[in-house]
Amino acid sequence: MKPDTRYYRWLRNGLGGAVVMAALYFFSLHSYILFHSIAEIFSVIVAVGIFIIAWNSRRLIDNNYFVFIGIAFLFLGIVDLFHTLAYKGMGVFPEYGANLATQLWLVTRYLESVSFFLAPLFIRRRLNSYYMFFGYGLAVVLLMASIFYWDIFPTAFIDGSGLTPFKVISEYVIGAILAASIFLLYRRRDYFDRGVLRLLYAATAVSIAAELSFTLYVDVYGLLNLIGHFLEIVAFYLIYKAIIETGLVRPYNLLFRNLKQSEEQYRDLYEEAPNAYLSVGIDGRIERANRRTAELLGYRPEEMVGRPVFELYADTAGARGRARELFRKFLDGEQIQDEEMEMRRADGSHIWVRRSVRPIKDNKGQTIGSRLQIVDVTEHKKLNDLKDEFIGLVSHELRSPMTVITGAINTALTEAERLSPEETRQLLEDAAKEADTLSNILGNLLELTRIRANRLTLHAEEISLKKVVQAAIDEVNRLSSDHPVDVNLPRDLPPVYADELRLERILYNLLENAAKYSPAESRIQVTARTEDDHLVISVSDRGPGISRADQARLFAPFERLEEYRPDSTRGLGLGLLVCRRLVEAHGGRIWIESELGRGATFSFTMPLSQEETG
Repeated sequence: MKPDTRYYRWLRNGLGGAVVMAALYFFSLHSYILFHSIAEIFSVIVAVGIFIIAWNSRRLIDNNYFVFIGIAFLFLGIVDLFHTLAYKGMGVFPEYGANLATQLWLVTRYLESVSFFLAPLFIRRRLNSYYMFFGYGLAVVLLMASIFYWDIFPTAFIDGSGLTPFKVISEYVIGAILAASIFLLYRRRDYFDRGVLRLLYAATAVSIAAELSFTLYVDVYGLLNLIGHFLEIVAFYLIYKAIIETGLVRPYNLLFRNLKQSEEQYRDLYEEAPNAYLSVGIDGRIERANRRTAELLGYRPEEMVGRPVFELYADTAGARGRARELFRKFLDGEQIQDEEMEMRRADGSHIWVRRSVRPIKDNKGQTIGSRLQIVDVTEHKKLNDLKDEFIGLVSHELRSPMTVITGAINTALTEAERLSPEETRQLLEDAAKEADTLSNILGNLLELTRIRANRLTLHAEEISLKKVVQAAIDEVNRLSSDHPVDVNLPRDLPPVYADELRLERILYNLLENAAKYSPAESRIQVTARTEDDHLVISVSDRGPGISRADQARLFAPFERLEEYRPDSTRGLGLGLLVCRRLVEAHGGRIWIESELGRGATFSFTMPLSQEETG
């Protein structure tokens, strides 16, 4: 609300209140009984109105404070009505004098103060409204009987003398109880709307002021009595604003505040949920979208509201048609669970999502809309596609050596009589070469499987690097002998502490990789040097080199950098990944140094023997 609007509202209300008070004052000058009757009837009407709202909402109200006050105010209003009729000059009870009205006044004020004191204690406690109704009714009947039947209620006013000590002390006691009720209300302030709480504080404070005024008058038509009734009117007006007006105009601020808070908490959870949620009407239009949905699809939340949900689906391979079909099935009562769909973002790009649809029903159980939970599975989809590609690649790479092996062996067996010894030997050498290729492929796959399943066990021991390097070179030479390998190892090279077979696999993969990407007859170099407590081993080639942008991709799964590969080379793109995993398992690291056109050097570290590092 704008400050100027609030200012004019307060000014309007203040002027209206001043006019009403002035009119009541002039009524009092004309007829004090008329003024008194108007003041008390206003209180009675407010009391009965509070009861009507509280009683008819008691099964829905989530704060029993208002149920308690509502029942109490009904009986307070009844006694207040008797007080009005018993006032001096009304002529309804002429034989009792001014004392009767004063006694009934004390009964209403005790009922009011005690009720305001007890009500905060029942905010969250179970309250049986019928028992309370009966209890208040019985209490009022007994109090009325003590005045009208048994005549045992203490005298409160003596004509000609004024208030009795009992009346004066009672007003102070009532004021103290009301002050204590403010303290209890403050202790439980979290259960109330701030605006309602301020009005209740003000009403109670004004009631205390009225009680103090009623301790001083000596004439029931006197000025102090008049001031006390003006304060009573203000107090009941504030109670009217706090309970009746708020209950009718803003019920969620009064009667259903906890429900409102729960709704706000749910809204916050909905808005801040890590998953994307959409609420869609039965007409297929978006009614609500949380923050995650907007981020996922690249819209602002307000841009999505009112938009047909089918516009969000990619118009590829019938995706929108599939979405409409699923929506119709949902309206027919079928559950939609974990359905993968392709959606279109605001910038036109596509993402894959897994969506589940839940119905939104009204109180009669009729479906009035749906709530979609959307999970981004784009990366999962890419990974699955990558796995499918990998399976196809593995099948191809395994089939190629198997075809050579079976073909060579079958030819050697079926054509043995017509083949020369040299031809038979060549067939068997080809089969053996492809068997080695197949063995290396399967070896890399097995190593990755062990690593992924956390079942990789290293059998580390002190070994000679020169021996392992030579074994790896021999293995590579059996497959490709057109790349001479230069080994440059220091004479005093200490032993390394490693798993011999895994170190040989690392060197084999790096040498094989260098051979694949290097020109024919180009030389490959293996070097090593000590550095602190580890050994740095390097394999260099004279291939095309690798750009800095592509170097980061080298150690990722299935990366083969096709633009650098000669047409005749094969492979799964797993060799460098295996090298990285095995080096890291030994506590080392691996890296590449390369420039385009200047070859590449792959280096990795291995720990030195325990004696060397001790």
